[in-house]
Amino acid sequence: MANTYSQAQSQPDKGVIGWLVNTTQQRVVHFKPEPGSGNTAWVSIRTYHYNQPQPPEPLSHRLFLPQTAIDSWTEMLKTGWRPFRAPAR
Repeated sequence: MANTYSQAQSQPDKGVIGWLVNTTQQRVVHFKPEPGSGNTAWVSIRTYHYNQPQPPEPLSHRLFLPQTAIDSWTEMLKTGWRPFRAPAR
């Protein structure tokens, strides 16, 4: 199953935008900056269950401060998550 997931070189420090995949857990996570709301910037982190060829199924949505999102991205990479292209919906 691991070969069916396409990879991309997403970098969290370039706007905290990108996708990560964990084939063991059948999960993908999308990191995306939210439009400005006052003085605080936020990063939206959405988690999906993903079992190809089915479309992703939403599981959760959270907002993080940018530095916390970068830290989460980095930690996820250390624990086996990989950069990923956006899944087809």
